[in-house]
Amino acid sequence: MRRNEKDIADRIDAMSIEQARIEIASGTFGDIGSPNHKFAESWLSAKEKNLKIEAPKMDKKSSMWQEIEQEYGFSKRSFGKKINFIKDQFKRKIIFRDVEHAYVLAKQGYSKPAVILSGGVTEELLRLYLDHKGIKPSRNSLDSYIKACEENRLIEAAIHKLADSVRHFRNVVHLEREISSRQTISKAIAKGAVSSIFTIANDFT
Repeated sequence: MRRNEKDIADRIDAMSIEQARIEIASGTFGDIGSPNHKFAESWLSAKEKNLKIEAPKMDKKSSMWQEIEQEYGFSKRSFGKKINFIKDQFKRKIIFRDVEHAYVLAKQGYSKPAVILSGGVTEELLRLYLDHKGIKPSRNSLDSYIKACEENRLIEAAIHKLADSVRHFRNVVHLEREISSRQTISKAIAKGAVSSIFTIANDFT
């Protein structure tokens, strides 16, 4: 693959399929009929056929967190400080990875998996936070974690409501509930679910 083709492929991979289709049609990658335009069309076609969601490459991780900071106002370092109560380095690594992946999924328009992953991160953060505080919830569930945090005044009321909304987001993702476009998860909801991770973490003390 030539250098210019690799650049086109990387740019298309960073977009949702809809956005890439618009960019190609508008001539962003070259005039219609040009070699670059033909390559862009063929790359997008392969992407659509495979429906393959790729995780960010190792050398792009820092740039992804720069994007996260620009959009949500939370750098990787500041987020890491807020979850200092998590001492297990493997768990920290997994949380950083899943936050990044949730952001990429939401950005590329894969709203449902973004919400599921964001809800999973929120649930694990609350579980570990309660464990750090020496509080045992009634059950191991997101609902119970939220309730325990509220009863022990570990998170503010507004943050409690935000955490509660993640639970509702996750309830919607079940296939039997997707009965109309009104129940389908939008990109805005997915981005809101990612945002809730940082809003909740910001209240950890």
